[in-house]
Amino acid sequence: MRAAIRQILVDAIQDVQGRVYEPHVAGPATKKPFIVLREGVQDPEADWAAFSTIVEVWPYVARTTFQQVDALANAIINALHRLRFAHDGEQYLVDYLGTSGPDFTDTDWDANTRGLRFRVFALGWLSGQTFEPDPVQTLREWTEATWPEAHTDPATWSPTDVTPGIYWRLVRLQPVELTAAVTWLQGQINAHILAPSSAVRLFWVRRVTEALAVQRRLTMSDGGPLEFLSVAADSEADPMRRGQVQLTVRFGVLQPEPQYELLRRVYVETADGVKGGIAK
Repeated sequence: MRAAIRQILVDAIQDVQGRVYEPHVAGPATKKPFIVLREGVQDPEADWAAFSTIVEVWPYVARTTFQQVDALANAIINALHRLRFAHDGEQYLVDYLGTSGPDFTDTDWDANTRGLRFRVFALGWLSGQTFEPDPVQTLREWTEATWPEAHTDPATWSPTDVTPGIYWRLVRLQPVELTAAVTWLQGQINAHILAPSSAVRLFWVRRVTEALAVQRRLTMSDGGPLEFLSVAADSEADPMRRGQVQLTVRFGVLQPEPQYELLRRVYVETADGVKGGIAK
């Protein structure tokens, strides 16, 4: 992942002419401007969300004016913030967190600098498997029909404030009623509302929550109902780790038809003692 981020910075920021280094490579004699990339602590996150890593990016410029630091820092943020990229078969998403401290002058390296902190999420939840009848797919199709501008496919999306991402995730499932024909299940499904602006995320959290409260039920692919028992929202919940909308649902799964083994051979004996067999 570190190598992938380095290459992204090399390709996006021409002013440094490829001078993007790990901390042990750069030094006082390194030509300026240059960038130092530091990989921090890896957070295991929830089981479904793989992990996230804190990455610090430090732009170094000559000791003239901090406006040069501003320009290089802005270029780095523009290159990385909300960026989605793939590396070694894994998908990642980058979020800018802010600076690691105030501007300062590194007297040892004779340079002005500022630390920029990014969180790189490993998008493990994008590879979830499903099967029919699927309540998550039902909610995804309802979302696409209700708000065509929203992105719902994690394989192709690029959430923005104009076209936010809405991702539905099955959290838990529990059988609550068993009958001869149907097994009724109750589950929790969370919606992750992804957009760069917190104000836009709040707007869509309310919009989705109120629409679910009005909708009350949907029809699944097998014709059965997907009932909405309750819906709650927390606009301060982490959109990547938890999801801001929590929906409690109830739906039924038909019992599988019994499978019987076919007879391959039949032996018959009549009342008068005649015997015979039939084979297939």
